[in-house]
Amino acid sequence: MQISDFWRMITDLESRSPEHALMLLNAPTGTGKSYTIAQALCQYAADHENFRAFFVTDQKKNFNEHTFKAAWNKHARSSCGTFNQRVAILRSLEDTVNKIIGDWDNQQMPAKYRSSESVRKVFKNLKMHLGLFQAYKHQAADSQTSWEALRKAEFEFRQAITVQLADSVELTVPLDDEGQKKACDYVAKQVNSETKWLNETYPTIDLYRRQIIILTTAKFTRSYTPFFQEHAKSFQFAPIIHNALIVMDEFDSTKQQVLDKAIDDALKIQADLIMLFEALHQGFKKMDEDVLPSQLRDCFTARKQFNVLKEEGKQLRSKFALRHLYKTEAVSLDSGFVIHTPQRQLISAGKPWHAYLDHHLKQVVLGQQARDDLHFQRMLPRVYTFLRRTTRFFRDRARDYQGLKNSEQSNFDDAMTIDDACHSIYNALGLSGEQIKVLLSLGHDYSSAQGIKSNYHAHSTHRFQQQGLSLFQMMNDYQHEFRTDIDASFFKVTPERYLLNLLNKANILGLSATATLPTVLDNYDLTYLREMLGPRMINGIEFLSAETQEELDFEGRYAKGNIQVNAEMANIGTSFASIFENRLKQNGLVIESTIIRQLDAALEKKANAVKNNEQEGGSGKDYFKQRYIALFDSFVVFLTDPMLTSFLGLQSLLPGKEQGGMDQEYLSVTFDRLKELLTQQFTEAADTKLKIISPRNGENVQSDLAEALAIPSHEDKRVYILSAYQTVGVGQNLQHVMNEFEREHAVNIAPKGANSYDLRHESVDLAGIYLGDVTHILTNTRQFRMDASGLRAIIEREYLFDTYEINVTTLNTFFTNLERGRWQAYPKNARSLYVSYSRTIIQALGRMNRAFNKMPCVRILASANVLGSITGNGIDLEETSFEYRRLLDYADEKAPTFEKTRSEAFKQNATLYTHRDLLFLKSHLQTNEQDAEYYRDLRLFVAKHPTASEEERIGNAVFKRRNDESGFQYLPAEKHETKYEVKPDTRDSGCFDFSKIGMEISAEASGLTIMCRYPGLKTHFEDLEIPTEWLPNELILNPVQYRNLYRGQIGEVAGQFIFEKEWRQKLQDFDDLANNELFDFQCQGEVAIDFKNWQGQPNKDTEKERQHVAQKLRHLQVNTGREWRVIIANVVAINKGKPTITIDGKILEISGLIDEQGKLVLTPEQKIQIGRFLHARPNDNSDD
Repeated sequence: MQISDFWRMITDLESRSPEHALMLLNAPTGTGKSYTIAQALCQYAADHENFRAFFVTDQKKNFNEHTFKAAWNKHARSSCGTFNQRVAILRSLEDTVNKIIGDWDNQQMPAKYRSSESVRKVFKNLKMHLGLFQAYKHQAADSQTSWEALRKAEFEFRQAITVQLADSVELTVPLDDEGQKKACDYVAKQVNSETKWLNETYPTIDLYRRQIIILTTAKFTRSYTPFFQEHAKSFQFAPIIHNALIVMDEFDSTKQQVLDKAIDDALKIQADLIMLFEALHQGFKKMDEDVLPSQLRDCFTARKQFNVLKEEGKQLRSKFALRHLYKTEAVSLDSGFVIHTPQRQLISAGKPWHAYLDHHLKQVVLGQQARDDLHFQRMLPRVYTFLRRTTRFFRDRARDYQGLKNSEQSNFDDAMTIDDACHSIYNALGLSGEQIKVLLSLGHDYSSAQGIKSNYHAHSTHRFQQQGLSLFQMMNDYQHEFRTDIDASFFKVTPERYLLNLLNKANILGLSATATLPTVLDNYDLTYLREMLGPRMINGIEFLSAETQEELDFEGRYAKGNIQVNAEMANIGTSFASIFENRLKQNGLVIESTIIRQLDAALEKKANAVKNNEQEGGSGKDYFKQRYIALFDSFVVFLTDPMLTSFLGLQSLLPGKEQGGMDQEYLSVTFDRLKELLTQQFTEAADTKLKIISPRNGENVQSDLAEALAIPSHEDKRVYILSAYQTVGVGQNLQHVMNEFEREHAVNIAPKGANSYDLRHESVDLAGIYLGDVTHILTNTRQFRMDASGLRAIIEREYLFDTYEINVTTLNTFFTNLERGRWQAYPKNARSLYVSYSRTIIQALGRMNRAFNKMPCVRILASANVLGSITGNGIDLEETSFEYRRLLDYADEKAPTFEKTRSEAFKQNATLYTHRDLLFLKSHLQTNEQDAEYYRDLRLFVAKHPTASEEERIGNAVFKRRNDESGFQYLPAEKHETKYEVKPDTRDSGCFDFSKIGMEISAEASGLTIMCRYPGLKTHFEDLEIPTEWLPNELILNPVQYRNLYRGQIGEVAGQFIFEKEWRQKLQDFDDLANNELFDFQCQGEVAIDFKNWQGQPNKDTEKERQHVAQKLRHLQVNTGREWRVIIANVVAINKGKPTITIDGKILEISGLIDEQGKLVLTPEQKIQIGRFLHARPNDNSDD
């Protein structure tokens, strides 16, 4: 690759500020992108003094410090400063302390520090605490304690050398802001042993002067500690990343580290939900009581939203008895947990949790009893929603306060972050440290002035991205005997939301050979990011020069050098006989049957040691025999082909020394036995070695690998390197210096213009590779625990659901099996599973392209599972290696048709979310004016748009009023259809089956066609802009929109028109919010009227419906303080039943107003009866 390629990318990104962008570049391994980006960053920084870049990489070994140093020295002028003055290597706490100790022992630390008695004292303490930390860091119970002790010891060491630094600038400690500035200037401008060491070891002394900052993903997702301060600052919210360029090396791999941290935080940061709510309630009271500083109070109370939230909090406190102590009936300390997902709640104990207020005990009883007056399962999401809205409001006020404080602040490290501002406000309200952490964990979303543009809406089917997970664990303790902690924590900031937050402040350039692969398991959800960013998500390929494009054309370079790439399937048998039959017969070599029986007997013995394992395909013994035979087949291929000078074998499981699985000793013995047998015919087999690379061997993988790669040139032997995908499959250089045999046979395919001094001219790539099965793509766990594994399993399925790769049924089955501790197979036809599998193979094959020399024939041996699991679906194959394309061609891919699966899943998932949206809205119709207004407008919009264009859907004012698409999840109308059928849900679950029939969605089925036959009603619909027929368009109503919104709205309009015309009574709406949507209309302030559109729903439970009406009638009477009667009228008659008065003369039921011809079905006598009921003169109070 060319420096100019990255220069163009950087220039484009820098020109976009302050609207920052995400640029992704797919570049195959071996193209020199890491080297070239280092050159480009240093050159750009040297020419632009205000430019700052973070180079973020997954592993410390990829820091490329020597490359960056050489690049800086090459491109930077003397006026730019030295490498250590302008480029920072940010290390972890442990690595920093290791460097300090190493420098002390090697006398690299300034003599001034080493001779100081105070420094020597704290150094000794520091060294001791490092030893303790390293001894305990892998023990969960002690790791945090030992880390905290090491942190304090390192701070004490910093304080001690600060005294020495102050002496150098003729000041005394403590240093004030001016003194710190003077010390920083000294370190930045003077060149001596002290400043050199400080710049190398503690670049945080003046990090804002650094133009390039190199660090790991783990470090970047956490924090850095300014030299003169004790506590760390989060990079995410620190001013130092503003308008910077963040280069993410191995971009897709960073997701797992960001996800791991988010899961870890969710499990660690928790506080009692009831106490947290009460603390916020008391905080609101403080605002009202005018006991807080006016500067703080005024910015809250002056806003309308403050009063809205305050009132909502009061309602919740009363509704769910949140001012009382909650106590479980169970006596165990750990009483179970609840995980709230966007689709349902998962319960560890198997039965729903219930709660009621015991007025005698003055306590809320929490348990699994039948009584549930307080609707505990509803309380959890309601309180969570309140907390989320409250923190958003507080965060906005904190941002105002942050801006005010920073306008008065000149010191870069002392600038207030949004975290600092939120913490200050919550602290003033009286919240504890743990409570503040929980509220901060709800996320900062897009906390900057620019923000992610609102016109790029994430579809509300991305509910996991929007809502995350809520975790609630019930804990008893003898020290709080009268209450049970409902410890709440939240997984809110997904890796994608984290990226979006960064993009509010900085540009991101993501580099990887697999940066744009469409898998949500091993990469970010690129579809979601694209929806949120729009044109601010850029393909870096567009900036590559023609010269670079030619360099990336491996197929053309291979053809020019006449390099053959041969793919083949490894043996699929379970016996050595199948290997010898396939590989040796053509050479006339026959292995004696007694030897084969001996080899098979050893294999059988080894296989018998393997326990049956459902997760490995249901037959553990056969599965492992096949794995062994496929691997041994690759041994034979290697041993019998003298051109395979270096060969790599990869598996998911590392070979080890323990019993069961892939036994390392057995593999070595078998390799030697095969070598002995084959040497008789293939003399080249004698000069070979098997080298197993595994951290289990207690050796350093890097040195072990270097030793293996030196075998061809140092020992003149061919080498088979056996390891695991995760050990050497990614991020390793596997080329080696050529020996004489290789120099004679290898072909140089260096791209045009390659530097003749490039060391890749002296190296040769792997000549062959064996690709074993890839396992554990998806987390499976039998034990339902609130731990990292349990959360990861849920999160992975949520990702698949968010991207329509699994449907509601599959997700619910997973949740049910998880709750019951059942093992379950991977979901079928989920594209991310296949793409993640392919990603591992693509990255493994990328190890074969590191040098300019290739052996004439590259051999790729793949297991049958590999050939059946790789895919090209959604992958730009031109951006993958030629080896992967050849393997895919050989596999003759017959992958599932993901499109049909995703299409049906999208419909199911979107419909489910509409169902849940409406449940939420309906629960607020009598308490929240905004929700009530939105619901009315949504019903009217749906009635006016049974079919719609995408522009109509997202361009209307109702949609734009909210942050998501509540109720707006229209479905794509295939071939612009105006009707379709679906199997209806059961028990009003919102889960419809789109592969079956039973319920028609159409104008005819809704009763619209019949209604339009009633005189004048068609014109009335048209006057209200409600279509009287469904016209073809891009989108059509989903089943829940149709059933719960559309049918009710047109039935209400039709019923009002017919009623007012036939009885000449003007119907009025209910004005009081408390009575909203109890019934459709009122007449003369004493009769409520509700119109039904039960067309096509003949199986209504009449008695259940009647009791529901009676309950609503009682609510109406309580709200108004007077007696009411109600008319329930179905618009289109289902039968010819006569009007019936029930419930002590309070309810008049009319089974139909018009027939299928649009004619009134009521007789004159029945019309009179209805009129009498309206005027409180019923002629009959019986049910007859």
